[in-house]
Amino acid sequence: MFGIKTALINLYNYGSSRKFSNDWQIERLMRHFQADERGHQASIEKADLGYGWIHYGLIRQQKPKRLLCIGSRHGFIPAVMAQACKDSGVGKVDFVDAGYGSEDTNHWTGEAYWKSEKGLQCFQKFGLGKYIKTFVQTTKNFAKQQSKKNYSYDYIYVDGDHSYQGVKLDYQLFWPKLRKNGLMLFHDASVLGKLAEGEYGVHSFFTEIKRNKPHLIINFPISGLGILQKE
Repeated sequence: MFGIKTALINLYNYGSSRKFSNDWQIERLMRHFQADERGHQASIEKADLGYGWIHYGLIRQQKPKRLLCIGSRHGFIPAVMAQACKDSGVGKVDFVDAGYGSEDTNHWTGEAYWKSEKGLQCFQKFGLGKYIKTFVQTTKNFAKQQSKKNYSYDYIYVDGDHSYQGVKLDYQLFWPKLRKNGLMLFHDASVLGKLAEGEYGVHSFFTEIKRNKPHLIINFPISGLGILQKE
């Protein structure tokens, strides 16, 4: 695999070979999975995936075989990841979400969507069922169930529990499972302070953990994206 910066630069070389380039198809995916325009710097009206383009391009270029996505309100980024696997003909996504809703203290804007029949069928109905598998459970339980299996990941996206301890736990659980040269990406790496859903700790954790690791941070006041590469 290439380094992070080289990979991002080379994304632009894939413009002519993208299968996921039709504006109608992009808009349809964004509406189906209720794209979070604000948090991902995206626009449904302009068929602009925002941060989704970064995931899509990296996956199309580097063709990871096994991917992990932790957390999503309605499936936007895991769907983009699965679509990239479908278009490149390589890879499958394990999608893990506890399915928490507003009744749970650590729901982090979750709406219990993944406990509903609509949520459980959403990827299948969009034609992505072969490229993604949903696990409605905590990351701790998922890691425990998978511990007896000899598995590893090439690409991991962390967007679950946004507290300092929550994101630290996800890192501790899955960084050892990331293959050499693999990528781990963190959403909301620029968010500071306490909001209605809780005290955000992704920025603090990423600031600590990026030391002595190849990394890139894409700063936006609203959200941000932090990327680590495993040496």
